[in-house]
Amino acid sequence: MEILCPGFCRKLPASVRIFRNDVSENNQVEKMKFVLFTFLLIMQFNIIFAQQVDIESLINNLVQRGDETENQGYYDLLLYYFDNPIDINKTNSQELSQLNILSNEQIQEILNHTTNSGNFSSIYELQSLPSLNLEEIKLILPFITVGKKESLVKVFKDLAKSNANYATVGYSRVVELSKAYTDNIYLGSPDRSQTRLRLRNPGHLSVGFSAQKDPGESWLTDSNIPSPDYISGHIYLENHGRVKQLVLGDYRLQFGQGLVLGAGFMVGKNVETVASIKQSSLGILPYSSISEANYFRGGGVNLELTKNLNLAVFYSNQHLDATVINDSSMAAVSSIRVSGLHRTISEVNAANQLHEQAYGSSIIYDNEKFSTGLLIVNTHFNKPIIPSNSNYNLYKFSGNKLLNYSWFGQYNAGNFLLFSEIAKTRNAGFGVNIGLIGSISKYVSISMLYRSFDKEFHSLYGLPFSERSSIGNESGLFWGIKIYPISKMTISAYYDMYKFPWITSRTAAPTTGNDYLVRLEYKLNDDSKMFVQLRNENVKIKTDAGNISQNQPIQLLKSILNFDYNLESPLTFRTRVQYNKFTSEYSENGWLIYQDINYSQMKFGVTGRILVFDTDSYNSRQYTYEKDMLFTFNTRVYSGKGLGYYVILKYKPMRNLSFRAKWSFTEYVNQNNIGSGNDRIAGNHKTQITGQLHFTF
Repeated sequence: MEILCPGFCRKLPASVRIFRNDVSENNQVEKMKFVLFTFLLIMQFNIIFAQQVDIESLINNLVQRGDETENQGYYDLLLYYFDNPIDINKTNSQELSQLNILSNEQIQEILNHTTNSGNFSSIYELQSLPSLNLEEIKLILPFITVGKKESLVKVFKDLAKSNANYATVGYSRVVELSKAYTDNIYLGSPDRSQTRLRLRNPGHLSVGFSAQKDPGESWLTDSNIPSPDYISGHIYLENHGRVKQLVLGDYRLQFGQGLVLGAGFMVGKNVETVASIKQSSLGILPYSSISEANYFRGGGVNLELTKNLNLAVFYSNQHLDATVINDSSMAAVSSIRVSGLHRTISEVNAANQLHEQAYGSSIIYDNEKFSTGLLIVNTHFNKPIIPSNSNYNLYKFSGNKLLNYSWFGQYNAGNFLLFSEIAKTRNAGFGVNIGLIGSISKYVSISMLYRSFDKEFHSLYGLPFSERSSIGNESGLFWGIKIYPISKMTISAYYDMYKFPWITSRTAAPTTGNDYLVRLEYKLNDDSKMFVQLRNENVKIKTDAGNISQNQPIQLLKSILNFDYNLESPLTFRTRVQYNKFTSEYSENGWLIYQDINYSQMKFGVTGRILVFDTDSYNSRQYTYEKDMLFTFNTRVYSGKGLGYYVILKYKPMRNLSFRAKWSFTEYVNQNNIGSGNDRIAGNHKTQITGQLHFTF
């Protein structure tokens, strides 16, 4: 057996680096040498990863492997598993596949190790698996752990000395004042503040607290101490006896393919054209995001009844923001608000207007080849929801009660994985999702997904694979492929066609659409790569001609040319060119070019970007992902013509303390105002400053 050697070990002769299983039992000296060297090797391996794993850079790099502007869900998923790492001795293929890092072969090898060779005693034993190399181990290291059996008292005692705890405080604001502040429309200041506290005993326990004040909101003064208007917290226990998951406070739920309950981790259509179409039954998860919607508040437990049978039950009781119908003869609301913003009098008046109670249960049978489950969710509101009187709202949910139930399952058929979920809204429509992912050969992987959501299908917390963010009124068929034609080259492609059987808020009649993506990526060397990407969308949207509304065909072509390269270890570069073409009754063009420079050492780092953009209008706008503070996902939209810059400084004066600061500036050409409505800024430039303190203990 060959032991993979990082660091100094690679400099040793092969005869020293390679140990075989035929060490003589009579040669005690050789055995002692073997034990001593193995111990030193593991210690070196541990030190190297402790030094090299930078969670901030790692998550940014993983997110940017795909279409980063649409990867908020994947970013949240990685942050969740950073806070609550997977116990590789108690995991399953569904949980590991959610990371979108490991291949099916690698996942099966990890699971087979625990079945055939016993539990891992250390995460560094992963180096003994032939399918995993050191780079891949480094990618998954922050998201996995090896849990040990501990008493409940010890689990809580170890929380204070786990060295995995952290506290983060952040601040940001736009320097220039918008119309909402100069005209005193917003009740509060333009400052944004965030606080996160996490106490973690990885694999066992997590205690979390989050608070946020949005720009324009005022501090709450109901008590003697001013506080932000959003506060969230949880206590999460996992893998303790029969208790697989237990959460009190704020939490998410994810079962099946997300038709009824989705945690918000769905990647959707992306350059990861195979694995990203499938979701997994992750169960009951603590909520740690600063997004102020789409979570539950109460408690839930997931019990391991037998080795293969799990039962989950949950209950939620909370108040939601909603738009009140003032002219109604009865107390009712027209819609639920999910922005979480309370800046104006009307937004404050909408706060906590709707009381929601939700409860349900799921039972899942799972073995190595086959998994199946049933789910039921019942939701009650204290006021009926009555959507506004418009044609596209005709089939939307109305009332104060909603009952959903579903069946879901998956089957591992060799190189292929089949999965499905069939959901039903009581006295209404069906939702169906059927798909497969697999490998034709070691050079070709494919995926296919069929979806059909009746226009009467309603799901308040569902987040399945779909074209639209709202569920229902859609059917479609997706094909994906990934090819490795030669060493260092990857070709990814998908084609998706869909149909809306009823009108939507953006269409005048039932319509169809399609889009496709092709990406060629080439790895120039171990530290540098390039890719070229083309995405084309064909849709129809509503246009008004006099008193007549009709669907107008639109084509949007998006192309990207990207280079990532290193000149030397601490210095990395990214060069990107983006071009969009919008075609309808007329054509518009938009392009964007940026250059990134990143320098990172143990105590100091700096990241910078210079950007130039030119678009004919908002139709040909450009989206870019940009690095930000730790635990912050940031996508920018550029429209018009101008220049942009940002610089991020990171300083780590001691092992457990780091400071980050960011300055960003955008200047527009031939513009006297930026934005519109309350967000309009007088002038042609916009400046934002951000700071963050991160402390680990």
